[in-house]
Amino acid sequence: MAARAGATHVRSREHRIAGAGEQPYDLLGEVIEALSEGLAIFDENACLVRCNAGYLGLNPTLTGIIVRGVTWDMLLRESVTRGAMSPSARDRLQWMEARLADGDRYVQPLELEAANGRTHEIGIRQTATGGFLVTQRDITERRKLEDNEREADVLLRKVLEACPANVVMSRVGDGRIIYRSPAATELFGPARHSHEHFAAREERADFITALLPDGRVDDMPVTGVRPDGTHFPCLVSARLIEYRGEEVVVSSTVDITKEMDMRRTLAEQREQIFQAEKMSALGELLAGVAHELNNPLSVVVGHALMMRDETADPETLRRIEKISDAAERCARIVKSFLAMARQQPTKLSAIDLSETLDMAIDALQQGADGLDTPVETDVPEDLPPIHADAHQIAQVLINLVKNADQAIRDSGTGDLIRISARFDKAAQAVDIRVADNGPGIPEKIRSRIFDPLFTTKEVGQGTGIGLAFCHRVVTAHSGLIRVEPPAAEGATIFIRLPIAATGTAPQSEAGTTEEGEARGSILVVDDEPDVADLIREILTKDGYEVDSAASAREAIGLLRERTYSLVLSDLNMPGMNGREFYETIQRDFPGLARCVGFVTGDTMSPQVRGFLESAGCPFLEKPIAPGELRKLAHKMQEAMQNPGGPG
Repeated sequence: MAARAGATHVRSREHRIAGAGEQPYDLLGEVIEALSEGLAIFDENACLVRCNAGYLGLNPTLTGIIVRGVTWDMLLRESVTRGAMSPSARDRLQWMEARLADGDRYVQPLELEAANGRTHEIGIRQTATGGFLVTQRDITERRKLEDNEREADVLLRKVLEACPANVVMSRVGDGRIIYRSPAATELFGPARHSHEHFAAREERADFITALLPDGRVDDMPVTGVRPDGTHFPCLVSARLIEYRGEEVVVSSTVDITKEMDMRRTLAEQREQIFQAEKMSALGELLAGVAHELNNPLSVVVGHALMMRDETADPETLRRIEKISDAAERCARIVKSFLAMARQQPTKLSAIDLSETLDMAIDALQQGADGLDTPVETDVPEDLPPIHADAHQIAQVLINLVKNADQAIRDSGTGDLIRISARFDKAAQAVDIRVADNGPGIPEKIRSRIFDPLFTTKEVGQGTGIGLAFCHRVVTAHSGLIRVEPPAAEGATIFIRLPIAATGTAPQSEAGTTEEGEARGSILVVDDEPDVADLIREILTKDGYEVDSAASAREAIGLLRERTYSLVLSDLNMPGMNGREFYETIQRDFPGLARCVGFVTGDTMSPQVRGFLESAGCPFLEKPIAPGELRKLAHKMQEAMQNPGGPG
């Protein structure tokens, strides 16, 4: 039984191997036919032993030629003859087969274009029996895919090379850079490790820590390093990917220096607008308060000054001086309120900043309090003129230098004030810096120093108007004023003022007219009886004959009855106001129109200033000082005697 089984086993194996029985099972043939590629087997004499259907299908032009025993050379000749391959391809295959004869077991495959336009890859490999195998496969689709991938790679590289975005590909561990776009090289330089892109290693560590959990980071703010070593703010976004078996970081960095500068500029502009709105609102309030105070202050100041001229008693003079000093201080505060409330400079012209600065420093040094701190100036000789009101800019400089001097004196810290100016060609403006090495400005009040009525000085030492006035004046000049970021010591106030138009010549002011012995009749128009009486008394003592009217309509009645040399009128009056009064004079008394002047406390509004400028009438602001009133009357009298002068 065992012998039968053994015999059966032997016969079965022989049947499978091919050769026993009438129809042996051809395992090798089945494997060859199952191959997806074409396969041809040649013996040691280069004669075809067998091939599969795939080989026949890939060589349709050789139908009838591919039979057992055909030689390799004949197949190659027929392929050229029938247009299946080129002579050069035949020569290449012959060379490949010859290499096998010389001992090479494998030769690099050959790619050729088939007659139907498809691409085939033919390979030759030596067999153990001395023959060789020919493999042939259609690689058209693979080549298309590879070409597409290659084109995509080329396109991607072209895009990355041309793209303004900076892309960096680096290892996670050591930060070694694998690839970077030209834009990244321009931004960071040829650094070999991404660590060098960060201003601090801690920032790079924080970046990796944020990246690893989710494999992504978006717009993380860090500080970058340029090729020259300077730092700049930036935002970095990154993704973690796998590349050639390792994790790498693909990151893109955006330089936000310009954006940060723009944000700072916008913040400064918002602050300027906010300050302007506060000043405008407070200015209206102050103007109203000042206007109501002007008339009683005019009476106090005027009578105090007149009493001082009329008495010689020392005790009386002492008391008058106290009254006069207090009243004049009130008057200065009121005028400061009005000056701060004005929205535009009064006399714009091309001015020399160096001369204005000298005027401001001289005024401080020759003042009652003087200057305790040396002032150093640095103003180039070729600095272009600025478009400004010389007196107001001088007052701005006086306020800033006085503040710095008082801060140094009160704190005992610092010994120098430095004023410098430079021309900014791009902005077409002059940049002025008033700097000191004193105690500086505490951070908590830096944002408030231009607020109206805000002061850190002792009671009676400051009104909180000085820096607010500076802000108002500079803003009205279409300029900019701000506190610069704190340095190692002291404080710096930055001012930017526009330059004058090319070819604009500095304007000179008319000189002060000396007082003469002019006499005449004057009509005073004011709804405040005390103010009218004060003006009448001052001018009467100066030799004028003075009448007064409590309203414009009463004044018109007086003008119809007699002739006056001059008319001094208030502007803000009930019923017919000063402007309507002047228009009536122009219509009904045209010869008297150039003899009208105004004594008023309402010069804040653009409408009033526009009227005064268009009318060309001289005016005096309340509170009234006797000397100023006399000068106004003399000036108007001289203008009447000089028809070519201002009307």
